[in-house]
Amino acid sequence: MLVSVVVRSYQRKTALLELVARLRGQRYPHFEVVILEQSNDPALVQELESLGDARLRVVVKEPTNPPAARNEAIRHSKGDVILLIDDDDLPLGDDWIAEHVKNYEDPDCMGVVGRLVADPEHPRAPRFPKVARHFAMRFTVFKDTTALAHNTLRKEDIDFLIGSNASVRRSLLDRIGGWDEGIPMNEEQSFAIKFARHRRPGERFVFDPAPLMWRRTNVPGGLGRRAGTDWHLRELEARLFYYEHVVGHYFERRYRTLRPLFWLRGIEQVVVWIWDADNRHRSFEERLRASFEVVSGLPDVLRFQRFPETAVRRVPRWNEADGR
Repeated sequence: MLVSVVVRSYQRKTALLELVARLRGQRYPHFEVVILEQSNDPALVQELESLGDARLRVVVKEPTNPPAARNEAIRHSKGDVILLIDDDDLPLGDDWIAEHVKNYEDPDCMGVVGRLVADPEHPRAPRFPKVARHFAMRFTVFKDTTALAHNTLRKEDIDFLIGSNASVRRSLLDRIGGWDEGIPMNEEQSFAIKFARHRRPGERFVFDPAPLMWRRTNVPGGLGRRAGTDWHLRELEARLFYYEHVVGHYFERRYRTLRPLFWLRGIEQVVVWIWDADNRHRSFEERLRASFEVVSGLPDVLRFQRFPETAVRRVPRWNEADGR
C-alpha cells in the first residue's frame, strides 16, 4: 500500500527541513512525500531537490487558503492512503507511517486520527481517559467539535478527522470529493459532514493513539493565525464564517433558526481557546484583555468580515474538481 504524506508549507523553511528529515527516516517501505511549497523560495526548493530522494516531490504554487492547498497537494499524489501533516509539526518515532497503515487492514476503516502531544519528552495524558474517549472527536449540536486528540485510548467511529496527523483513503476522496475551499478554519468538519452523508454501511473513522505527533504552536511563519495584535478577533471572525458558510450550508434550517445562539457559541469557544494550551506562551494579562475584547467586539466582527464569501468553493466530486 503506497502512502502519500502531504505537507502544506508556507514561510517555514527551518521547520520544513526538520520535518522532511523525520519523514525520510520512516521505516515504512512504500511512501512518498508531496510538499506544496508556497513560500516563493527557489533556494528552499533547490535544497529539497538536492537531497536526491526520489520519494520527495515538491510542487511550487502561489499561496492559497488551507483547504485549497491541501486539495492541490493531494492532486499531485499517487498513494492509496493520504497522510496529512503540517509544516510546523513533527512525527515521533520512525514507525509513524506504519502505525497509520495498520488500521487500513480493515477495509471499513476510511480514515485515522493519531495522537497529538505538546511536549514530546513528557506527553500529557488526560486524568480520566475513558471520559475523554467518550467525548473525543465528536460533533456538538452546533456542528463544531471536541477533539481531545491527546487521549491514550483507541476510539472507533469518530465523527471527524483533524487537519494534521490524520490519514484518509484515496478511494473515499474519489467518491465524495475533497475539502471545501475558501474556509479559513474547520474545513475538516465540512469534509466530515460530507462523509456522514455518503458513508456506506460499516465505514468509519477511527482514533488510534499509536501514531504520535508533536504538535507545535510557536513556530514562526505559516498563516500567522496566532500573530499580530488582533489574533483573537481573527479567530472569532473565522469561527463565525464557519458557522455561516459551512453549518449554514449543510444545516440551513438549524443555523437560520438558532443564529444568535451560534454567535454566542462562537464567543464562548474563542474565549476557551484563548485560555487553551495553544496560547500558553501569552501572559495572563494579554489573554484576559483578549477575552474582554472578544466578548465586547462581536458587533464590529459581525459588521466586518475579512474572509470573502466569494472564495468559498464546494468540491463535491474529486475527479471533477481535478479536471479529469
